[in-house]
Amino acid sequence: MVKNSIDLYRLSDDETMIIPVLPAKVKAGGYSSFESPALDFPEDTIDLLKILIKDKETVFFAFVTGDSLNGIGVFDGDLLIIQKGMLPKEDNVIIVFLDGEFYVKKYKPNFKNNTGVLESITLKSENPDYSDLYISAESDFTYWGKVTWNLHSLE
Repeated sequence: MVKNSIDLYRLSDDETMIIPVLPAKVKAGGYSSFESPALDFPEDTIDLLKILIKDKETVFFAFVTGDSLNGIGVFDGDLLIIQKGMLPKEDNVIIVFLDGEFYVKKYKPNFKNNTGVLESITLKSENPDYSDLYISAESDFTYWGKVTWNLHSLE
């Protein structure tokens, strides 16, 4: 099995990241008329950190190594934004510490006879070249946080 270890990073200061925003919708399909040339000079701004980060004290960043989640658009080299303290829901992408390594996987809880009692966890890969990881009560396992954003370059 190829290990997918990741390194975690934190924000280093309290600064905001104010950037200009195009005041028009950007369409990915359909037909539309041409926008006004005046839109070349956007006046609206957003604080990108407020959009991407829920709580600066409990947010971490990590670069992905490996391709076990390619099937859901998480690629080698992507930057993940991880929020600690958020309970995962089924199919969330999460960060775990398992047997001395950090992993990023899709969360699949397994409940005992539909009782709501968690029996085990499957950490699902989204690439047929990789096996899923199985967590039981005997596993050396720590849930680290929920991935809230995945950033990757289109180049």
